Amino acid sequence: MKAAVLKNWLDLELTDIPMPVPNENEALIKVKLAGVCGSDITVYRGKHMTATVPTVLCHEILGTIETLPEGYAGPFKLGQRVLMNPIISCGECSACKRGLTHVCENLKLLGMHVDGGFAEYTKVGVDKLVALDEDIPDDVAILGEPFAVGQHIMVRSQIQPGDTVFISGGATVGLYIAIFAKAYGAGRVIISEINEVRRQFVESMGIETINPAETDAMELMKEVTGGGGFDVVYDTSGAEIPVLQMPDLCRCGGKMLSLGLSGDAYKFIIGKVSFKEITLIGNRLYSQEDFEQGVRFLEDNWKTMGLDRMVTDRLGLSDINTAIDMMLTGKNVCKIIIDVNK
Repeated sequence: MKAAVLKNWLDLELTDIPMPVPNENEALIKVKLAGVCGSDITVYRGKHMTATVPTVLCHEILGTIETLPEGYAGPFKLGQRVLMNPIISCGECSACKRGLTHVCENLKLLGMHVDGGFAEYTKVGVDKLVALDEDIPDDVAILGEPFAVGQHIMVRSQIQPGDTVFISGGATVGLYIAIFAKAYGAGRVIISEINEVRRQFVESMGIETINPAETDAMELMKEVTGGGGFDVVYDTSGAEIPVLQMPDLCRCGGKMLSLGLSGDAYKFIIGKVSFKEITLIGNRLYSQEDFEQGVRFLEDNWKTMGLDRMVTDRLGLSDINTAIDMMLTGKNVCKIIIDVNK
């Protein structure tokens, strides 16, 4: 079958590989659409802290069930359209025993440690499948995994009604956070994004933005909060300046979340967090419950919120390196999806 294999860092090749062979608890999935994520780029550049090569990239996968385990008597059927939670947990480590399977000490992820979705077929545990309503289009349903990320971020950050929220980075993750924060009742939500086209798109989704090259974030904070600081500050960019600025923008007793997965090291002044008693929250993936709730949020709101506009680029599997280049150079407006049959 055709697949995009990351043979080494910065070396992604479309090639033929053997079909995956499911084990006794797995389903074989015929992939329809695969989403391109910023973390794919982190892996591609060799900056992810745990990813391995060679591997087939992609953990945002929509497809149909080709095979089910022998004797399977559960709710899923052959030919059914599904999304999949790409997390593979050991079930035995201390994190798993505490119910934290999404931060398993031996965690593996489709597209980072085992072959993922930039391929004609993939395999996944039956317990990780998520059913979809019939009336949600493929081009919207493929957003389910990113919306699971957004749901988990809300669980972690506990947005309260009226909260002021500042988000560095207006690509897909920043936009998901803003959408969820507003849905959870945040008072004022502002995204800082330097890319003009992307900023205009975010504004078209009803989210307030600033251009950090023109508007100083600290001055904005003083204007919005009277100098007290934002209730919740997120960084989705992973870039040094916005990461280091987070505690300056956050109020005393506020919360800050850095969502980058890069292993890059910065000279962070931890005393700023201590002196203001800021809650610094880590965030990685999501629970199965978060995944299902994120998909349900998408199904319930995609029409009224115009979420179908978030897929801005659709390419074929043969154009995978074009998609990667678009992400690297910031040419993508929002979500790029790969039609593996195109």
